[in-house]
Amino acid sequence: MSDIKPNRVADPDAVLFYGLIALLAFAPLFRAGNRPLPLLVMELMALALLVWRFWSPPTGGQPLSRPARIFLALLFLLPLAQLLFAPFGPWAGLPGRSFYADALRQTSGGADLDWRALSLIPTATESAWLALLPPLAVFLAAIHLASQQLLRLALVFLGIATAEALLGLIQYGDGPDSVFRLGNTLMGDSASGTYINRNHLAGLLEMALPVGLALLAATVGHGRPSHASGGRGRRGRTLRQWLARFSVARINQAALFGAAAMAILLGLVFTRSRAGVGMAMLGILLCTLTFSYRLGGRNVYGLIGTFTAVGVGLASLIGLAPVWSRFTLQDPLEDGRWKIFDAVIQAIGEFFPLGSGAGTFEAVMRRFYPADFPGATINHAHNDYLEWLLELGLVAAVLIAVWLLFYVRQWGRVWKRGEWTPFRFAQAGAGIALFLMLLHTLVDFNLRIPANAVFAAFLAAVFFHRPLEEERRRSSRRREAASESEGKPPPTYSIPPENQASPFAG
Repeated sequence: MSDIKPNRVADPDAVLFYGLIALLAFAPLFRAGNRPLPLLVMELMALALLVWRFWSPPTGGQPLSRPARIFLALLFLLPLAQLLFAPFGPWAGLPGRSFYADALRQTSGGADLDWRALSLIPTATESAWLALLPPLAVFLAAIHLASQQLLRLALVFLGIATAEALLGLIQYGDGPDSVFRLGNTLMGDSASGTYINRNHLAGLLEMALPVGLALLAATVGHGRPSHASGGRGRRGRTLRQWLARFSVARINQAALFGAAAMAILLGLVFTRSRAGVGMAMLGILLCTLTFSYRLGGRNVYGLIGTFTAVGVGLASLIGLAPVWSRFTLQDPLEDGRWKIFDAVIQAIGEFFPLGSGAGTFEAVMRRFYPADFPGATINHAHNDYLEWLLELGLVAAVLIAVWLLFYVRQWGRVWKRGEWTPFRFAQAGAGIALFLMLLHTLVDFNLRIPANAVFAAFLAAVFFHRPLEEERRRSSRRREAASESEGKPPPTYSIPPENQASPFAG
């Protein structure tokens, strides 16, 4: 009788890990998910990740704090709350609804009007809520993985960005009729990758550049301390130990990260996006300030290494300055953005504090078009913050403020003394990438592109991750300190001689 092998239960962390790889790799393939069918596929993949995440919880990271859970719950439930119904009379009295209520009364012919959803267009709000699933699933799945798995996913993300940058370079070199443009005829004079808009490819590359530079800084000169050194300092290291830092494996890793960062930077330049190149310059500056004295985790090259890294960073900025001013294209909407902003602010004032409903921006804005925009369609505010305020109202402002507080507080946890591990480098690079996106989205709508929203959510998971092994080390140190204090005998106290005699004795 043959042996029957027991069924093996799938590792929940491994399932989430490979599911995240599939979702990250699929996200930019078909117009960056900015079409109904690829977005539907992303939503189904996200739903599967969420079901598995709560069915078989991973074990690699710390649970989310209560404020973080409340934040995510509000973010998830806010569009659903806008689908609640109210009687027509109270609904007509809500901010911004009177104009539509009058139109409905005129078209109804005096008939009784039924209840209405708080959102002006419920179907658009449902679609906007479903579009939240991919970034939310990526964040919830990634935040609980082990730090080493997140580091491997960061490599996958870097590989995706490098492939997009190389495709963009081929597109630019092959001309506007290139087959590598995959049917996209809108960006014939610049690189766009699999994206529709060059600015959105620039958004991906500007997020990937700090991650590549961070991993490069973590790899350059990084080596494990030799046990044979007996704890000797830098002066006590032998020539063999110094040469070990330049092993073939380390040089190959540094070369790969350097080549990836260079390809991403070149791809970003050839998008000819002014905002993208500007964010790249700022990213290089921030990475230079952050990593120049932490090369390899302990700055193994000393002061000379710091000066060299600063010199390379400044030289890159000087080289990019004329590119930014001469090579990049003037955005045709640059002059009209301020008029759009004025119109959006006017609309926000009318619908505040409830908002018009998630996903209703394009339809609502038709009432507020600037006079000199005849025949144009304003599908986005080119400022995600203003668009969120219009659609979601006061709660959006609160969520933005809370997110900024979380972000600033997390930097205090990442930026600490001691040797930096490669994962801490990746966390710092992800933090810089998020900062660049927070700035870029002031003049664009990158976070409305599903692929970039997914990548930003992944970088947020890396940045906010709290490794379980680190927490275990801290708790073990606390237990050791407590056990040592319990093992010590209680202190003895002696009475001074002058206090041994009672002053009340006869």
